Amino acid sequence: MNIFSIIIVCNFYVYALILVYISFKAKKKGEIGAFINNLANALILIISISINLILINSFSTLKMEFIIFPFNILILVFIGLFLPIFYFFTSREKRKIIKLGQNKYSMKSPSSRELPLKFDIYRKLTHLVILGIVFLYFTLGFYIKSFISFVPDFISNMFHTRGDIMYFTQNLVIFLVGVSLIGLLTADFVRILNPDIYPLKPVNQLLREKELGMRIGPHISMSIGCFSIIILYGLIKPFGPVIICTSMTMAIFGDMASNLIGRTIGNKRIRDTKKTYEGLFAGIIVAFITGIIILYLLRDFYFFNIFTIFLITIIGSLTMGLIDYLDLEIDDNLSYNFFISTIVFLITIFYI
Repeated sequence: MNIFSIIIVCNFYVYALILVYISFKAKKKGEIGAFINNLANALILIISISINLILINSFSTLKMEFIIFPFNILILVFIGLFLPIFYFFTSREKRKIIKLGQNKYSMKSPSSRELPLKFDIYRKLTHLVILGIVFLYFTLGFYIKSFISFVPDFISNMFHTRGDIMYFTQNLVIFLVGVSLIGLLTADFVRILNPDIYPLKPVNQLLREKELGMRIGPHISMSIGCFSIIILYGLIKPFGPVIICTSMTMAIFGDMASNLIGRTIGNKRIRDTKKTYEGLFAGIIVAFITGIIILYLLRDFYFFNIFTIFLITIIGSLTMGLIDYLDLEIDDNLSYNFFISTIVFLITIFYI
């Protein structure tokens, strides 16, 4: 691993350790839910990076490096540009507070605060960004590779565009999700540790009551969930990317259906939670149908027989339903993506 690789890997470990620090700070303040959720995110990020490093350094046949390859310089350029720009906006917020003599900004809201339905819809629509990952893997990545192939050799060689197409798109997806995670984590750390200078305060309108304290935002959990499964299972191409994209798509559409159906027509509560059985079954059914559709659309990249298709979609949708029913303290955006992909991946790879 070259020096650029080491710098980027260390950067992700530092971010994970900051998340661990925030987790125990939340516990100290009595926010147990935030402690559990933050720590789960940190551990999954650390474990996935570590396993990825072990696998790549143990099996020479993979002939690839972690994350940075082949976009290491671009990731470092992003970090070098993003951090000063974000610091500028936080400094501007600080100057506003000093100039206007405002009281310290509070992240807390009344305990009765309930997110309006329209904001909940906005939250769920942002999940559709995951479809962009599928698009990058199997469509846009192909066009980008073809474009880069026409540029001078030293540039195309840097991006290794003359190799396996899935090899290129895998690294492209890792790069884009990786830099997004760096940006989102940086912003959320400021929101939690120093909310006064947080420059994106309007975003807080989309956060639920329990997400306004020391708990990281749901977009962070989604990013970590996607990032972890991509660097773990995307190495096995094209089988891995197909499973990843199928699982993520099942998770987002199942989650959207469960939440929206539960809030609009749900009547039968699951225990003493706000979740309903109507939403639970809607999520399972939509996840199952979505899985079949995605596997059919991606059949040219990796073909499963009919039995395997139903096995994958049934296991995936029931896993999502079980997580929804248990109503864990861990954010659904993390647990759905990580656990559905992991269970489906392991069962399928042993089956085939």
